[in-house]
Amino acid sequence: MRRIRKKHYLFATYDDFDKAKEVVGELNTLDDKEDIIDNIELYSPIEHPEVNEMLGEFHQPIQRFSFFGGITGTVLGFIFAAGVGQSMFTVQPQGGKSVITIPPDIVIAYEMTILLGVLSTIAGFLIYAGLPRRVKSYYDHSVGVDQIGIEVETDPKNNEKIRATLEGCGAIEVRELTS
Repeated sequence: MRRIRKKHYLFATYDDFDKAKEVVGELNTLDDKEDIIDNIELYSPIEHPEVNEMLGEFHQPIQRFSFFGGITGTVLGFIFAAGVGQSMFTVQPQGGKSVITIPPDIVIAYEMTILLGVLSTIAGFLIYAGLPRRVKSYYDHSVGVDQIGIEVETDPKNNEKIRATLEGCGAIEVRELTS
Protein backbone atom coordinates (compact mmCIF):
# COMPACT_ATOMS: atom_id res chain seq x y z
CA MET A 1 0.00 0.00 0.00
CA ARG A 2 1.30 3.40 -0.97
CA ARG A 3 1.82 5.87 1.87
CA ILE A 4 0.40 9.32 1.40
CA ARG A 5 2.96 11.97 2.29
CA LYS A 6 1.69 14.57 4.72
CA LYS A 7 2.07 18.16 3.64
CA HIS A 8 4.33 20.30 5.77
CA TYR A 9 3.96 24.08 5.71
CA LEU A 10 5.86 27.06 7.05
CA PHE A 11 3.83 30.28 7.20
CA ALA A 12 5.69 33.55 7.75
CA THR A 13 4.23 37.03 8.12
CA TYR A 14 5.98 40.27 7.16
CA ASP A 15 5.07 43.88 7.77
CA ASP A 16 7.08 45.26 4.86
CA PHE A 17 6.59 44.35 1.22
CA ASP A 18 10.29 44.74 0.39
CA LYS A 19 11.17 42.08 2.97
CA ALA A 20 8.59 39.72 1.47
CA LYS A 21 9.96 40.34 -2.02
CA GLU A 22 13.48 39.67 -0.76
CA VAL A 23 12.48 36.40 0.91
CA VAL A 24 10.69 35.17 -2.23
CA GLY A 25 13.86 35.84 -4.21
CA GLU A 26 16.00 34.00 -1.64
CA LEU A 27 13.58 31.06 -1.52
CA ASN A 28 13.67 30.80 -5.32
CA THR A 29 17.48 30.84 -5.23
CA LEU A 30 17.52 28.19 -2.49
CA ASP A 31 15.07 26.06 -4.46
CA ASP A 32 17.14 26.39 -7.63
CA LYS A 33 20.26 25.22 -5.79
CA GLU A 34 18.84 22.39 -3.68
CA ASP A 35 15.29 21.69 -4.97
CA ILE A 36 13.76 21.53 -1.50
CA ILE A 37 10.58 23.62 -1.91
CA ASP A 38 7.35 22.14 -3.29
CA ASN A 39 5.28 25.33 -3.48
CA ILE A 40 5.39 29.00 -2.48
CA GLU A 41 2.22 31.08 -2.06
CA LEU A 42 1.94 34.78 -1.33
CA TYR A 43 -0.97 36.20 0.70
CA SER A 44 -1.48 39.94 0.58
CA PRO A 45 -4.32 42.48 0.79
CA ILE A 46 -3.24 43.91 -2.59
CA GLU A 47 -1.74 42.48 -5.76
CA HIS A 48 2.03 42.59 -6.28
CA PRO A 49 2.83 41.92 -9.95
CA GLU A 50 6.60 41.94 -9.49
CA VAL A 51 6.42 39.13 -6.93
CA ASN A 52 3.95 37.21 -9.09
CA GLU A 53 6.56 37.33 -11.87
CA MET A 54 9.11 35.85 -9.45
CA LEU A 55 6.71 33.10 -8.40
CA GLY A 56 5.94 32.18 -12.01
CA GLU A 57 2.88 31.78 -14.18
CA PHE A 58 -0.25 30.39 -12.51
CA HIS A 59 -2.54 29.13 -15.25
CA GLN A 60 -6.23 28.51 -14.67
CA PRO A 61 -8.17 27.55 -17.80
CA ILE A 62 -11.50 29.10 -16.80
CA GLN A 63 -11.97 30.49 -20.33
CA ARG A 64 -12.17 26.90 -21.60
CA PHE A 65 -15.17 26.33 -19.34
CA SER A 66 -16.83 29.38 -20.94
CA PHE A 67 -16.04 28.25 -24.48
CA PHE A 68 -17.22 24.67 -24.12
CA GLY A 69 -20.26 25.76 -22.09
CA GLY A 70 -21.22 28.14 -24.91
CA ILE A 71 -20.76 25.48 -27.60
CA THR A 72 -22.79 23.01 -25.56
CA GLY A 73 -25.51 25.64 -25.07
CA THR A 74 -25.70 26.30 -28.82
CA VAL A 75 -26.01 22.61 -29.67
CA LEU A 76 -28.54 21.96 -26.91
CA GLY A 77 -30.54 25.05 -27.96
CA PHE A 78 -30.90 23.75 -31.52
CA ILE A 79 -31.70 20.23 -30.27
CA PHE A 80 -34.28 21.62 -27.84
CA ALA A 81 -35.94 23.75 -30.51
CA ALA A 82 -35.93 20.86 -33.01
CA GLY A 83 -37.42 18.53 -30.42
CA VAL A 84 -40.22 20.96 -29.66
CA GLY A 85 -40.84 21.41 -33.41
CA GLN A 86 -41.04 17.66 -33.93
CA SER A 87 -43.45 17.17 -31.06
CA MET A 88 -45.72 19.95 -32.29
CA PHE A 89 -45.66 18.61 -35.85
CA THR A 90 -47.65 15.53 -34.92
CA VAL A 91 -50.30 17.59 -33.14
CA GLN A 92 -50.86 20.30 -35.72
CA PRO A 93 -50.59 19.44 -39.38
CA GLN A 94 -48.62 22.17 -41.11
CA GLY A 95 -49.29 22.45 -44.78
CA GLY A 96 -46.05 22.94 -46.66
CA LYS A 97 -44.03 24.30 -43.71
CA SER A 98 -40.78 22.68 -42.74
CA VAL A 99 -40.76 20.71 -39.50
CA ILE A 100 -37.54 22.18 -38.20
CA THR A 101 -37.14 25.87 -38.98
CA ILE A 102 -33.69 27.33 -38.48
CA PRO A 103 -34.24 31.14 -38.30
CA PRO A 104 -36.60 31.12 -35.27
CA ASP A 105 -34.44 28.50 -33.57
CA ILE A 106 -31.38 30.78 -33.66
CA VAL A 107 -32.88 32.94 -30.90
CA ILE A 108 -33.36 29.93 -28.61
CA ALA A 109 -29.85 28.63 -29.42
CA TYR A 110 -28.40 32.09 -28.65
CA GLU A 111 -30.13 32.25 -25.29
CA MET A 112 -28.95 28.74 -24.41
CA THR A 113 -25.41 29.70 -25.46
CA ILE A 114 -25.41 32.62 -23.02
CA LEU A 115 -27.05 30.62 -20.23
CA LEU A 116 -24.75 27.61 -20.34
CA GLY A 117 -21.69 29.79 -21.03
CA VAL A 118 -22.30 31.82 -17.88
CA LEU A 119 -23.19 28.81 -15.73
CA SER A 120 -20.11 26.88 -16.85
CA THR A 121 -17.90 29.94 -16.21
CA ILE A 122 -19.24 30.17 -12.66
CA ALA A 123 -18.68 26.41 -12.20
CA GLY A 124 -15.11 26.73 -13.53
CA PHE A 125 -14.40 29.62 -11.19
CA LEU A 126 -15.69 27.69 -8.18
CA ILE A 127 -13.67 24.60 -9.14
CA TYR A 128 -10.37 26.43 -9.66
CA ALA A 129 -10.84 28.75 -6.68
CA GLY A 130 -11.41 25.70 -4.50
CA LEU A 131 -14.63 27.11 -3.13
CA PRO A 132 -16.22 26.50 -0.76
CA ARG A 133 -13.26 25.80 1.50
CA ARG A 134 -12.23 26.42 5.04
CA VAL A 135 -9.61 28.96 5.96
CA LYS A 136 -6.36 27.20 6.74
CA SER A 137 -5.84 26.84 10.48
CA TYR A 138 -2.48 28.59 10.41
CA TYR A 139 -3.68 31.53 8.30
CA ASP A 140 -3.18 34.87 10.02
CA HIS A 141 -6.12 37.24 9.50
CA SER A 142 -3.87 40.31 9.75
CA VAL A 143 -2.61 39.33 6.28
CA GLY A 144 -5.91 40.59 4.88
CA VAL A 145 -5.37 43.98 6.53
CA ASP A 146 -1.78 45.23 6.47
CA GLN A 147 0.68 42.33 6.46
CA ILE A 148 2.07 39.96 3.85
CA GLY A 149 2.06 36.20 4.37
CA ILE A 150 4.28 33.66 2.64
CA GLU A 151 3.40 29.97 2.75
CA VAL A 152 6.11 27.46 1.89
CA GLU A 153 5.30 23.78 1.32
CA THR A 154 8.28 21.51 1.91
CA ASP A 155 9.58 18.28 3.42
CA PRO A 156 10.08 18.30 7.21
CA LYS A 157 13.79 17.48 6.81
CA ASN A 158 14.36 20.84 5.06
CA ASN A 159 12.60 22.83 7.76
CA GLU A 160 15.63 24.46 9.34
CA LYS A 161 17.08 25.86 6.09
CA ILE A 162 13.78 27.41 5.08
CA ARG A 163 13.02 28.69 8.58
CA ALA A 164 16.46 30.35 8.70
CA THR A 165 15.80 32.00 5.32
CA LEU A 166 12.37 33.24 6.42
CA GLU A 167 13.64 34.59 9.74
CA GLY A 168 16.79 36.01 8.14
CA CYS A 169 14.68 38.34 6.01
CA GLY A 170 12.88 39.78 9.03
CA ALA A 171 9.75 37.67 9.51
CA ILE A 172 7.46 38.82 12.29
CA GLU A 173 6.37 35.25 12.97
CA VAL A 174 7.02 31.82 11.45
CA ARG A 175 4.56 29.03 12.12
CA GLU A 176 4.71 25.33 11.21
CA LEU A 177 1.85 23.00 10.38
CA THR A 178 1.57 19.46 9.11
CA SER A 179 -1.65 18.54 7.39
